[in-house]
Amino acid sequence: MSIRAVLLLWLCALPTAQAAQNHLLIVSGIGGTDAFDHQFSATSTRLYQAALDAGIGQDNIDLLSAAPLAEISSAQRDSSKTSLLQSIGDIAARAGPGDRVFIVLIGHGNPRGGGAVFNLPGPDITAAELAGALDVLGEQLVVVVNTASASGPFIKALSAPQRVVITATSSGREYHATLFGDHFARAFSGGAADTNKDERISMLEAFEFARREVRRAFESDKRLLTEHALLDDNGDGEGSLEPGEFEPDGALANRVYLQQAPALALGSSAELVGMVQRKQELEQAISELKRERDGLAREDYYTRLENLLVDLALLSREIRAQGG
Repeated sequence: MSIRAVLLLWLCALPTAQAAQNHLLIVSGIGGTDAFDHQFSATSTRLYQAALDAGIGQDNIDLLSAAPLAEISSAQRDSSKTSLLQSIGDIAARAGPGDRVFIVLIGHGNPRGGGAVFNLPGPDITAAELAGALDVLGEQLVVVVNTASASGPFIKALSAPQRVVITATSSGREYHATLFGDHFARAFSGGAADTNKDERISMLEAFEFARREVRRAFESDKRLLTEHALLDDNGDGEGSLEPGEFEPDGALANRVYLQQAPALALGSSAELVGMVQRKQELEQAISELKRERDGLAREDYYTRLENLLVDLALLSREIRAQGG
């Protein structure tokens, strides 16, 4: 019996497994004017609906807003610092190991000292305070998206292994109101951001879509670009302006989706859950191998790549046969 056949038989014999879940915290800060209140409310509502469409249950979505969101019937809480910190604690209490937690900050920010803050009703929250609050999520993969002005310093403060950090600006000096947040939320509606046509939007695809649309908007208005988004997902605290699957930043973000994989939906068999988790591991191994290509002997590289690709193809076929 071949090694690949043994692999598939082993996956079929896996014990009962718990499907990983996605959790989302949306924080809409103070607008300062009616126009910004409306903009932030619309962006929050759009992202909330996208999360529901992506298969995240209402019980796994926390929505905090400085302004009432009339179009959302579920319970909302104010977006004070106390509520934000409590929500992170609530998510930590219900999230299991291996779950994914998405935190999206929508609003204004300001530089403060050598760092930055996100503007909330009452006391603002600093990048350092948010970093400390995330310590309770040590067993989960965490994605933090700060769409505010002056958000760049959040990269260094929040960077950690198994964490994706996205900011709308590259520094605290880019303090003008940003366009990034609305375009980031729009990335999950329609197929314009789905560059690999897999019917899901990765964090990398959403980042690239928002960055591209921001640039297009500034060029259309013949204005100098005043916001430069960053992404960090390798834990080095240095965000990239142009991340990619095989760049220093981008490999992890390319494998993280707001949408739950169909085969990982609640009620899936343990067999199917195990197969999809193994598929994700193989995809990660392929990305890492390609990033190491220059340091490997040509024959060794292609042998290892071929083995991984064959395993991935066989496993993908089996997943499809199981309805995944």
